[in-house]
Amino acid sequence: MTVRELGPDLSLHRGGDGNLPPEPPLWRRAMSPRTRDLAWTTLSPPLLCAVAGAAPAHWPAGTLASWRHWLAAADPAALPATIDELAGGHAAFPSDPAPDAVAQHAPDPASRSLRLGRHAERLLHFALRHMEGLTLLAANVPVRRAGAQGIRTLGELDFVWREQASGDVVHWEMAAKFYLMAGAVAAPTLHDFVGPNMVDRLGDKLGHVVGRQLPLGRTPEARALLGHVVDRSEVYLLGWLFYPDGQVPAGLDGLGIAPDHLQGWWSTLDGWRARAAARPGLRWCRLPRSGWLSGALVPASGTEEVDALYATLAQRFADPRHDHGWRREAPVMLCELEPAGHGWWRECSRGFVVPPGWEARAMARAAEPPRQGAQALADGP
Repeated sequence: MTVRELGPDLSLHRGGDGNLPPEPPLWRRAMSPRTRDLAWTTLSPPLLCAVAGAAPAHWPAGTLASWRHWLAAADPAALPATIDELAGGHAAFPSDPAPDAVAQHAPDPASRSLRLGRHAERLLHFALRHMEGLTLLAANVPVRRAGAQGIRTLGELDFVWREQASGDVVHWEMAAKFYLMAGAVAAPTLHDFVGPNMVDRLGDKLGHVVGRQLPLGRTPEARALLGHVVDRSEVYLLGWLFYPDGQVPAGLDGLGIAPDHLQGWWSTLDGWRARAAARPGLRWCRLPRSGWLSGALVPASGTEEVDALYATLAQRFADPRHDHGWRREAPVMLCELEPAGHGWWRECSRGFVVPPGWEARAMARAAEPPRQGAQALADGP
């Protein structure tokens, strides 16, 4: 029997009446983490269905259907490596190629970036080069302007592609983000969604994209660089939003948040333990940042019991070392896992366990005034 035959039993998704419910999305069910990450980057729901002052990204008709079919049948060896493979770790699934075998698909080590956002851009770059219905024209192109003080870089165009049916040239600014709603807010705004480390907020990120990045495609410098006029500039924003104890407030549609956006929960350590106690029979794992994109698929050896995990997190949040402040203050992402057959466990929910005092700090961060909008780029040196 081969390794792949010992993988999860997908028949577990069959209903009691013998009929199959809707198939789980590819970014959850695929055996290879390469396939899951690439599927997540291209096929998962967007965070936003409306963007003030801009438009959310949309694909040419039929492109995603053909891409989904191609990707489901693709050999993982031909797909971009995961962050763990690029970092020199072992493949997450035994029959996936070892790091040496993926060198031809990896960027030059000198320019390699292992940041999660850059990894997602790298995956989208691969997809845009292989999809039907469009032609990739440019990716990660710096736009520079000459002035009295010399040459300065205005920014970088993430992706520019041509829709083959209409001939339209489309500029996309792409981001993969993870935000926690700071607290139980009666009338939330986009600034109430903060990053786990509180450096970033959803409102600020959108303001930067709409006010600074999207206008780049309409500058004379970009037109000269591309040799094309950009017909549409759109926001390609993917990610997850996490809510206090999983309670999603009303009114999110008024913020442009997509009704089918990916969502999770966040809880205090004791709140998480109560959640786990109410759901016996499931297992848990800590999800490293490199695994934040797509659904987790974990062998039994990678799971953790609730009591042991509680003790580990309590120790982390109470770490007395002066230089370990980041360990005390950073939320930890956990995955709740259900049996997937043959000793494998599949993600059924995810969330952050936050350290003591995190919520108060997050609410103070959310209450800070918005950043000033970026100055328009189209005019002036």
